[in-house]
Amino acid sequence: MRRPAFILVIAAVSTLACGNATTPTSPSTTSSAPATVTERFDAIIDLKGSRFFPFSVNQNSGTVSINLASLSPLNRPGLFAVTMEVGYGVPITDEDGNPVGCDLRRTIQTAPALTAQFTDTLTAGSYCANLADIGNMLEAANFSIRITHP
Repeated sequence: MRRPAFILVIAAVSTLACGNATTPTSPSTTSSAPATVTERFDAIIDLKGSRFFPFSVNQNSGTVSINLASLSPLNRPGLFAVTMEVGYGVPITDEDGNPVGCDLRRTIQTAPALTAQFTDTLTAGSYCANLADIGNMLEAANFSIRITHP
């Protein structure tokens, strides 16, 4: 007689342990930050020269950062730690819509660094980043600038 009672107890405990008790969960919300892209421009800048690079902000608005990452001699190793002008603005276009210049809206004077020298929140539209020698360079140089934007 003990055996059937023992089997019934085991069956009852197993049924309770494997019951269909579910805990309701609240819906999860995922906020997706706007995708950003980093564009890198490597070129040569002449003495007292300037270079600009068009880019677009594709969201309603977003954070744009510009980083003058490096400035180096053309034909030998090394780095220049000279102050340059870095800025952004809106492109100046010719009659065919090709960018031919940059109408600057904000500039700073800074030396190359590993992190962005400035950031700003911009609305959707066409922009340009600009790098200019303010008279501190002694020779033409290679440079690398990074523009991160939505």
